[in-house]
Amino acid sequence: MNDVTLRIFFDESGKRTNKPNLMGGLSIPSDLYESDKFQTWSQKLRDGEVRFHWVGFTGSAQIRDNMMEVMNLVAQYRKMLKFNIINYDYTILSANTSSPTIISQIVYSKFPERLIYGLLRGYGKNISIEADICIEESTEYQDIRLNDTIKEQLNVQSIYRGEQFRVVTSSLVPKGKEIGLELTDLLLGFVRTIILNEPDSKSNTVSAKNNLIIQLLKNNEFLSFMESFRLFEWTRTRELNETSFADYLQIYLASHHSKYM
Repeated sequence: MNDVTLRIFFDESGKRTNKPNLMGGLSIPSDLYESDKFQTWSQKLRDGEVRFHWVGFTGSAQIRDNMMEVMNLVAQYRKMLKFNIINYDYTILSANTSSPTIISQIVYSKFPERLIYGLLRGYGKNISIEADICIEESTEYQDIRLNDTIKEQLNVQSIYRGEQFRVVTSSLVPKGKEIGLELTDLLLGFVRTIILNEPDSKSNTVSAKNNLIIQLLKNNEFLSFMESFRLFEWTRTRELNETSFADYLQIYLASHHSKYM
């Protein structure tokens, strides 16, 4: 039996009415994540030497260069990483109830579990998975004990479905401590930008973000990584429907072909 330990990172982008409403999960083998290549970035975050924040990015050369460098690292190890996304529609939920508490219970009782379950399931019968989950700390997550709920639900699912994984730990981690959480936040930001596909003319901020993404996509390894993303969409159906993220990428590149070529 091959024992494998994974680090799973979970984050959100576009809560409530700020469409698209996205959740993302990034899986990195622990041996890789704990290597100097990744831990050096975590230490830089803790020391305040670097910072990443896609929402507030307006074109700063230093932040741009840091993002380019860390994403080129990710591209090198793309075949060892997995990234899953759920795109759900908050307005549909809010149309059926005015209670934020009920909506929160609906969203967080199912979507994070399904997202992370997809990163843990399906390994061969001779592979045993142990997982440590990191969720970016927030008051909302603390109030609903999201980390505890996810751990419990996933371990139940593993036994019920005969899967060979176990969630060992599930923690709420403050921003600026783990490069894995920052990568998840950035990748979700890239996905949001690609799905929205706004023209450079909208604002200098949009133009700066498009320029960075196009530069990254010129790296065929990074393009290949993004093409591997699994995107699931939810509207009014009982099930999540898998959609080709590569199609969103193709349309985005076509819209910005002059810069890409």
